[in-house]
Amino acid sequence: MVPWDTIFIVALYIYIAVTIIYLLMDNRETSSTLSWLLVFIFIPFLGLAGYFLFGRGMRKKITQTLVRQNLETRLQEGHETLVTRQKKEADALHVRYLSPETRKLIRLLYHNSDSILTRQNDLSVFFNGQEKFEVLFNDLMQARHYIHMEYFIWKADDLTERVVAVLKEKAAQGVTVRVLYDAVGNYLSGRYLRRLRRAGIQIYPYYNFISPFKIHTLNYRNHRKVVIIDGATGYLGGMNMGQEYVDGGKRFPVWRDTHIRIQGEAVTVMQEVFAVSWFNTTGEAVDVKSCIPDPPDTITHIQVTTSGPDSQWHAIKQVYFLLISSAENSVFIQTPYFIPDASILMALKTAALSGIDVRIMLTGMLDKHVPYWAALTFIEELLAAGVRFYYYEEGFMHAKTIVVDSRCCSVGTANMDIRSFELNYEINALIYDENVAKVFEAMFRKDMASCREFTMEEYNRMHRMKKLRNSLARLFAPLL
Repeated sequence: MVPWDTIFIVALYIYIAVTIIYLLMDNRETSSTLSWLLVFIFIPFLGLAGYFLFGRGMRKKITQTLVRQNLETRLQEGHETLVTRQKKEADALHVRYLSPETRKLIRLLYHNSDSILTRQNDLSVFFNGQEKFEVLFNDLMQARHYIHMEYFIWKADDLTERVVAVLKEKAAQGVTVRVLYDAVGNYLSGRYLRRLRRAGIQIYPYYNFISPFKIHTLNYRNHRKVVIIDGATGYLGGMNMGQEYVDGGKRFPVWRDTHIRIQGEAVTVMQEVFAVSWFNTTGEAVDVKSCIPDPPDTITHIQVTTSGPDSQWHAIKQVYFLLISSAENSVFIQTPYFIPDASILMALKTAALSGIDVRIMLTGMLDKHVPYWAALTFIEELLAAGVRFYYYEEGFMHAKTIVVDSRCCSVGTANMDIRSFELNYEINALIYDENVAKVFEAMFRKDMASCREFTMEEYNRMHRMKKLRNSLARLFAPLL
C-alpha cells in the first residue's frame, strides 16, 4: 500500500504542474503570473479557489456577456451632431493649443474608449465634500425627469439619509430615480433596500456580483462615483456617498478629495456610461434622449473615458501613460494608492530623468497598510530618478488627479494603481482647458503646505526588516 505522505507529495506536484500550465495558458503579465503562483504554492488548493473567484481568467468570458462602453455607437442615434462635430472641434483645439501631444490624446481616447470630444460645457470643481454635497442637494431638488446615481460606496449614514429623503420626495413627484452601488464595497440589508424601493427608488447592486452564477466576477469592482440629473448636470470624481467624505468621519480629521460638476455635452456621454451599467445590471434599456436640454454657451473641452471588464482596452492607464510621456515641463499627480505597473513606472522615470518636474502626492494618513508598504518599493527607484514625493498629513488624501504642463488635466475615480488600471470599472474626465488646469495645479501647490516631503535620505534610514516587509507586499501588488 502506498504511504499517505507519498500520495500527498505526488498530488501536490500534480497540483503545482496543473496550476502552472493553467496560468501560462492565461497569457497574463509576468508579474501577475508570478504573484498568483506564490499564492498557489503557499496556500495550496485554497489558492486555486481564490483564483477562480478573484483572478482575471474569466475576463474574456465577462467581456462577451457584458454590453461594451461603445460610446460613439450608442451616441449615433439621437446625437449625430455631437459625434460628427468632434473632428472639427479637435482641429480647432489643435490650433488653440499648438500641441501635437493634444492631438495624440484626443485620438487615443477616441480609439481606445470611443470617447467623444465635447465642447459646450460649464465646469465647477470641488475640493471638499461639504461644498460638493450642498450643491448636489440643490441640483437634486431641481430634478424634473430623472436622477441616476452610481457609487462604489453607499453608506447608510446621516449624509446618505439626507440624500435618500430628497430622492423619496422626487420619486413621489414622478421623477425616475435609479441607483447602482457596489455589492462588495457596501453591506446594505434587504430591509434597507426594500424601504427605498417601496418609496420609488430603484436601487440595485451593480451586476449583482454576489449572485451564485456571477461569483467569478467578484474581483471586478464598480469604483465609479457618478450622478446624472435630467441629462443636464453630471458629477464625477473621488467622493462616494457617505458622511466621512464631508468631515473625515471617525478615522480622519479631514477628508481631502476632488470632484467636478459638469453641465453640457459631456453629461450626455456620462449618461450613456450609466445606461450601459444599468442595462448590464437590470436588463432594462434606459432611453432619456427626449429630455436632453440645450448645452450652455460656455466652452470647456472635455473627453469622458471609462475602463473596466466591459472595455476592450485599459483606456485610463493608456491616458495616464501618454499624459506623463507627453509632458514638457511638469506633471503633478494626486492619488491615495500608488502601485504602478511597468509602463507607468517607466513613463515617470523617463519624464523625471528628462528634467521634467514630476511630483506625486499620496496620503500620509492610512486606511490600508499593505498598499502603502508596496508603494514604498516603487517610490525608491522613482526618487533615484528625480521624482518628488509628498505625504499629505492634514487628513486622508483621496483625490485622483493629474495635471500636465498647466495645460490639461484629468480627474475621476481611477487611482494610480493596477487595480484601477485593469480590474475596476472606472470613469475619468480629461479636460483641455488651461484655466481649469491652473486651478488644479494651484490646489496641488496649496496642499503641499499640509505635506511632508519623503526623500531618499528618509528611505535609506528605513530598517531592513521594514524594507523586507515592503518587498514582500510588492510581490502581491498585482493582486491588491
